[in-house]
Amino acid sequence: MSKPAIPSGFSRLFEWFCKPSLFEELQGDMEEAFEENTSQFGLTTARNIYRKEVIKMIRPSVIRGIVPKRFNHSILFKNYFKTSYRSMIKNPMTSFINVFGLAVALGICLVVYAFFEYDKSIDQFHENKNSVYLATFFVDRDGTEQQFGISPTPLGEMLKADFPQVTKSCRIEDRNVVMKYDDKVFHEEVRFVDPTFLEMFTFPLETGVKGSINEVNNIILSNEMAIKYFGDENPIGQNIQVIFGEGNSKSFAISGVAEVFPDNRTIDFDFLINFENFYQAVPEFNPNDWAHFIDANLIQVANAKDLATIQRGMDKYIEIQNAIETDWAIKSFEFEPLANLHFASSNMRNSISFDGNEEARMGMPVIGIIMLVLACFNYLNIAVVSASKRLKEIGLRKVIGANRALVAVQFLTENILVTAFALVVGILLAATLFMPWLQSFSGWVLSVDLVNPDMWIFLGSVVLITGIVSGIYPAVYISKFEAVKIFKGNVRFGKRNPLTQIFLGIQLVLTCAGITIAVLYSQNNDYQRQRSWGYNQQNALYTEVADEAAFTQLSDAMSQHSMVESLSGSVHHLGREISTAVIQLPGRKYEVRQLLVGANYLETHGVELLDGRNFVEKSANDKQAIIVNESLVKGLGLPDPIGEIFKIDSSRFEIIGVTKDFHIYSFSDLIRPTIFRVADEQDFQYLSFKVADGQQKQAYEALQTEWATLFPEIPFQGGYQEDVWDDYFQYLTVAEGFFRALAIIAVLLASLGLYGLITLNVAGRTKEFSIRKALGAGISNLSQSIGQRYVILFSISLLVGVPFSYWLGKASLEMLYAYPMPITTSGMLISLVMLLSVLLLVISTQVRKVITTSPVKGLRTE
Repeated sequence: MSKPAIPSGFSRLFEWFCKPSLFEELQGDMEEAFEENTSQFGLTTARNIYRKEVIKMIRPSVIRGIVPKRFNHSILFKNYFKTSYRSMIKNPMTSFINVFGLAVALGICLVVYAFFEYDKSIDQFHENKNSVYLATFFVDRDGTEQQFGISPTPLGEMLKADFPQVTKSCRIEDRNVVMKYDDKVFHEEVRFVDPTFLEMFTFPLETGVKGSINEVNNIILSNEMAIKYFGDENPIGQNIQVIFGEGNSKSFAISGVAEVFPDNRTIDFDFLINFENFYQAVPEFNPNDWAHFIDANLIQVANAKDLATIQRGMDKYIEIQNAIETDWAIKSFEFEPLANLHFASSNMRNSISFDGNEEARMGMPVIGIIMLVLACFNYLNIAVVSASKRLKEIGLRKVIGANRALVAVQFLTENILVTAFALVVGILLAATLFMPWLQSFSGWVLSVDLVNPDMWIFLGSVVLITGIVSGIYPAVYISKFEAVKIFKGNVRFGKRNPLTQIFLGIQLVLTCAGITIAVLYSQNNDYQRQRSWGYNQQNALYTEVADEAAFTQLSDAMSQHSMVESLSGSVHHLGREISTAVIQLPGRKYEVRQLLVGANYLETHGVELLDGRNFVEKSANDKQAIIVNESLVKGLGLPDPIGEIFKIDSSRFEIIGVTKDFHIYSFSDLIRPTIFRVADEQDFQYLSFKVADGQQKQAYEALQTEWATLFPEIPFQGGYQEDVWDDYFQYLTVAEGFFRALAIIAVLLASLGLYGLITLNVAGRTKEFSIRKALGAGISNLSQSIGQRYVILFSISLLVGVPFSYWLGKASLEMLYAYPMPITTSGMLISLVMLLSVLLLVISTQVRKVITTSPVKGLRTE
C-alpha cells in the first residue's frame, strides 16, 4: 500500500528555506508525524497540521543564511527584575528616595499632559465645530491691527441671503435682566439668539424640544438655572417673568431645559430666548443698522472649502460699514471656526469665547521639565551611592563573563523598572493629590483616563526617556569598575566626582530659583494689596439702578443720611463697566477708554486732578468737554493739554482737566488712555456715594434698607467700592500658594540629591572618620571635614543661582502682572537664607551619623 502524499507545495517550500544541515532530520520527523496524524485524524487533518508545522519552521534558527544570536531575553530581564527588586528591598531608604522623587516628577508630568488634553478638548463636543464660523473683523488702532469678535448687526443675515454656501446664520446678543418666579428674584444674563442656535451648537435638551425656541414666547433654561428656580420640580410649562427694564417686562413659558453642560466649554447659556424679543428689550433696536454691533454673528457652511468664496466677497460689506461708521473703519473680515475659537480668542477682543489658559500653556511644560530634571539629577546621585553596596555583585558578574556593556544594560534596565514603578506611584499622586488640588482653584477639570492609548504612549515615552537619562551616567560609571580592583578593595567611593557635583550644582541653582520665585510672589501679593488704586476706594459705595427714576428716588433717599458726604450718578463705573471711544487725529485713530459720569463723580471717588478743572453741575458747555488721564497726555505727547480740541463721534471736545493715572480694573490690567465725559442723567445706571470715615458699614445697611423700601421686587446689586476686585486678590492668594508648593517640591528633590552626594562621600570615608574619632577628633573637626568639600560647590551654585533667580523671578512677575513690585535685596536674602538652612540641615544629618557610629565598627568595614 502506498504512503499518503504530503502537501507537495509546502514540502518544496520547506526544502527551499531550510538549512541543508537541518533539512533531512527535520523533514524525516515531520513525515513521521504526518503518517501518525493520518492514521489518527485522517488525511485532510494531517495535511493541515503539516502545513502549520512548515509555517512554524520559518524562524531564524532554521532559515538558511541566518545565524541567530543566542540571547534569552526573557530569562535575562527576569533576572534583572529580581535583582532590582531585591536591591530595593535591601535598601528601603534609598529606594524610597529614588521612587518618591521620580514619582513626584512623573505625577506632575501627568498633570501637564492632562491639562493639555483638557485644553485641546474645549468646545470640541459640538458636532458642527468644523462648519460653524464666527464673523470677526480687523481695525487699525494706532498703527496696529486688532481683531474683534463682535460684528455689525446685519452682517449674518446678509451673508445668508447673498451666499448660497451659507446654510445657516445666527445672531447672539447677551443682556442683563431681572428674572422673577414667585418670590425668587435675581439679576441674570439672558442670551438672545436666532432659532438656529441649537442646530449649530450641540446643547442637547434634558426635557423639552429644541424647535420650541422658534416661538418668541418660549424660553429655554440651563440645567443649573432650572435647579436654582424650580429645584426638583419639572419647570416645563411654567411661566417665568423677564424684566428688561422699568415698566418693560414679559412673561415666558419654559419650553426646555438643557442637559448639564460639559466641563470643557467656553460657550454656554443660562437663559435662551428668541432674538425677536430683542425688539422689546431695546425698543430703538434697528436690525439694519451697520453702526450697531452685536456680540456675535455666526454662519454655517456645507463645505469648509466654500469659505474661500465667501471671504473673497467680503469687500462689499467692508464698503457698506466704512461708509457709515468711520470710527470703526474695518480693514478686513475673517471667519474663525468654532473648533479653533477657544485658542483664537486669546488675541481677540469681545469674543463670545475666551481663552484663560494661554499663560498655562507656556508655564505648565516648563514646570514639568524642571521637576523631571531635578528628579533625574536626584536619582543620578542616589544611584551612584547605592552602587557602593553592590561592588562585589558587579565584580562577580564580570568574572563569570559579563562585559562592560552588559553591566551597563543591566543597570539601565533596572533603572527603567524603578522608573516604571515610580510611574504607578506618580499616577496615584496625580489622581488623588495633584489634580484635585489644582482643580480646586483653577477650574480645570483634569482626570486620568486609564483607557486612553495616547496617555500610555506619552507616559511610556516619558518613563523610557527618564529611565535612560537618569540612569545612563550611573550605568556607565559603575560598569567601568574592574573585577580585580573590586575584589582587592582598590575601588573607593567618596572620591571627587566632578560630573556628579555639576549635577548637584544645577539642582541647587534650580532650587534657588524655585524658592526665590515663591518668596517674590508672596512679597508681590503684599505689594499689590498695598498699591494705590489712584483714587479713594475706602469710603465709597455703589449700586446699580434701573433707570433715571430709580436713580432719582434712591439718591434723594440716601442724601437724607448725614453720613453721606457726596453723591454721583454715572453710566459707567470704576471696576464695573466702561466703554471705548476713538479719538480722530490727523492720519491716525487713537482708541481710549471712556467713562460717562455725573459732574461730581471724580470728587465723589477722590480722583485727583493734576491740571485744569472739574465738570460743573448742569453746565451746557461741559457737554462738549472731556477730562483725560496722564496716560493719554503722555501717549499723545501733549505738552500743554488744557484747551486741546479732539474729535470723537463726529463731535468736537475740549480738554478741561487732567487727572492722575488710576486703575479702572485690577492691577493685572495696564492703565490705558482714559477720558471722562458728562453723561445725561436719564442714562444713569449707577449711583455711587462717599461717606465719612468709619461709616461704611452703617451706610451699606442704610443703602440696603432704602433699596428694599423703594424697589422690593428688584434684587439689590451693589456694595463697597473696595470689594470690586475681590476676585483679583483671591487670584493672587492662589498664585502664591501654587508657587509655594512648587518651591517645596523643588527643595525636597534637591535635598534628596544633596543627601545622596554627601552619603556617597561619607560611605567612602568610613575608615578615615573612624581613625579621626579614635585619635580624638570632635564634632567641629568632623563637621569641617565633611562640609569643606561642598563649600566651593555651594558657593559657585549660589553665585550662579542668585542672579539667575533674580532674572527668572523678575521675568515671571512681569509676564503675569502689569505692575509687579520692584525686586529688592530682601527677597533674594530670604531665599538665600532658606536655601542655606536646608543645605546645613542635610549636612547635619550626615555629621550626626558619623558622630554616632562606633569607631570600632567603622574600622571593621571592608
